[in-house]
Amino acid sequence: MNPVVELFRSYIGIGETTDDRVPIVARWLNLQILEANVGHIVLSARVRPDMCNPAMVLHGGLQCTIMDEALGIAVGLLGVDNFHVNTNLHIDFLRPAPLGSLVIAEAKVVRAGKQMKNVECVLRFEDGNIIARGTSNLLRTNIEPIRAHTG
Repeated sequence: MNPVVELFRSYIGIGETTDDRVPIVARWLNLQILEANVGHIVLSARVRPDMCNPAMVLHGGLQCTIMDEALGIAVGLLGVDNFHVNTNLHIDFLRPAPLGSLVIAEAKVVRAGKQMKNVECVLRFEDGNIIARGTSNLLRTNIEPIRAHTG
């Protein structure tokens, strides 16, 4: 079994974490792992007041952030040997996510080349209605994954 998948599966259902292996932005968003498989992740987050714009809906930048976290984790779940970074990020915003909403981000690797990974993500409500969808290409760096989290 892929040890990265095992690690992420160990976080399913644990709630809020202070584990420093989890990136600080994921902890701040209080992302909850619902499912983890090779090249595929499902996360959720509850929209809090500090995540909203003045209209009290999830800020577009935070929609991007949630999706970016999911995209990167999906690549990490391939068990890749090096950290990857976005070369682009395209997001289509389709509907607002009001304060208190539970949003679910599902990302999967579409194509995994040696240097470049193409990944897609859908941000949706529990009922399946899509809030946003996006794609990204992530480029392999020469930074080892453990150094990426510990400096």
